[in-house]
Amino acid sequence: MKIKQLIPKMQLVFPLAASLAIGISTQATAASLGVASDYNVFTLGDYNQVSTDVEGKLAVGGNATFTGGFGVGSRLSSGSGNVLVTGGNLTLNNGQVSNGNTVYGGTANVSGVGFPNGTLSQGNPIDFNAAGTYLKDLSSYLADLTPTGNTTVHSWGGINLFGNSSSLNIFNLSGADLSKTNYFELNANNSSTVVVNVSGQEVSMKNFGFNLMSTNRQKVLYNFYEATSLDISGIGIEGSILAPLANVKFNNGQINGNLIAGSLVGTGESHNYLFNGTLPDMPAKEDISNIPEKSVPEPSTLVGLGLVGTLLGMSRRQRKQQKNCEC
Repeated sequence: MKIKQLIPKMQLVFPLAASLAIGISTQATAASLGVASDYNVFTLGDYNQVSTDVEGKLAVGGNATFTGGFGVGSRLSSGSGNVLVTGGNLTLNNGQVSNGNTVYGGTANVSGVGFPNGTLSQGNPIDFNAAGTYLKDLSSYLADLTPTGNTTVHSWGGINLFGNSSSLNIFNLSGADLSKTNYFELNANNSSTVVVNVSGQEVSMKNFGFNLMSTNRQKVLYNFYEATSLDISGIGIEGSILAPLANVKFNNGQINGNLIAGSLVGTGESHNYLFNGTLPDMPAKEDISNIPEKSVPEPSTLVGLGLVGTLLGMSRRQRKQQKNCEC
């Protein structure tokens, strides 16, 4: 085969190689609530609630104690997989886990509990350490986003948040102001995602109403990025809470969304209106090590590079065979 005859074949190989390399290397990481997305309540540490309900799924990174006429998974469809997961020990007394399985990582102390449509077994289906790292990074990332909406704190104690974006509205709010408010109003486009970043290490939400004006509660996320203590009572929260550092005390109230916390105690109910907003992409972490390392291709990259190598090898063999024939 002459060189001119080889050119069309090589022209097929190299553009394919380039397109594979480009297509494989440009992958974005979309921000979400990670593994916690599917869980009505997700704690990284211990959990202790009495005489209340978690309508959706419950995941506990530490030890879980649920007693006194409790319920888990009542608003799920039958066969919903792992409905209650603990990384540590599990104590259940007098209640029911509906529509799915219960899995514990340590030991189990269970009495007077029904498991219709589900099983009780030992295992570790969730990597809570990895989940904690991701959720803390996400919380910090969201806190650094530039506010796009207007926040008004009135002298009489009211708070008004107004955003006019049809896609993403971001607000900054002081935890000190939130802790003393008596009226909370959020006005944003029904189709938009709303992130309310709340500052402060010790924050409370007590005895006030949430007023969402044309806003979808399943697209609202309250990000307590600094809170180590969050005290909630006498309130019905419209939206989801991300507080991965906080010890949350939740009594005499309800949340209509995800509740993600460091730990949780109390009697507050959790209603299964999971967050389904669209968050901006969270950039991948950069390697800050001073020691240079060779980058290791992802499995999909290796597959693509292997295919390129195969095509190049086939071309070389064809040239060699043609050369032998011409001799």
